[in-house]
Amino acid sequence: MVAAIPASERVNESGRLPPGRLLPRGALSLVEPVPMILYDHPLSGNCHKVRMLLSMLGLKAETRFIDVVNHAHIGVGFERLNPLLEIPVLEDGTEVIPDSQAILVYLARKYGPDWFPTEAPNAAQVVRWLAFAAFPIAASLQPARLYHLIGEDGDIQALNARCARVLAVLDSHLAGREWLVVRPSIADLACFPYVALCGDARLSLDPTPHVKAWVARVKALPGYVSMPGLD
Repeated sequence: MVAAIPASERVNESGRLPPGRLLPRGALSLVEPVPMILYDHPLSGNCHKVRMLLSMLGLKAETRFIDVVNHAHIGVGFERLNPLLEIPVLEDGTEVIPDSQAILVYLARKYGPDWFPTEAPNAAQVVRWLAFAAFPIAASLQPARLYHLIGEDGDIQALNARCARVLAVLDSHLAGREWLVVRPSIADLACFPYVALCGDARLSLDPTPHVKAWVARVKALPGYVSMPGLD
């Protein structure tokens, strides 16, 4: 809990403390905003979606490592941030937003509206691809990667068949267009990581050249940041 700041130590209208006064240790400055906090794991594709958008929007966030692989976040209060015990979670002031797709929407609507078109048809298409990232990709490319990366249980033959179907759908959609919707949007960032991390799943993008070209275009966007497996 932050201690109350006596009246003699509060900032004045100019944004400065009275002469000779310093904020008590642990007190929040009223002239410096509290940074956003991203509960993160460096190998998480879902977290990487958020890291990319933060960078592309020029926003800074304090990252806090959450060891989901070893389940070290269970029983230590993390469920207050996300009852599903999943990352990422973003704290922005008093706002707490779990789920990578929800965080992308929040950041785009609050800080980068160009990333989420407002025209009804285009907005609907963005939501379509957010849902595609949340289920078809999350039920195929993501677990196939974890099967090889950390030995997570799964029927790898069934997963590979799902991966092939997902990549074929993306390749067909991207034939003749550069982006999933009309311009770079959170739809592209939502779908990008686990597609681009196909190498971790021991899959190749060579059979889907339109997807491969799209991955290169995302990597060329201003502010793009990489992660292990994408270099």
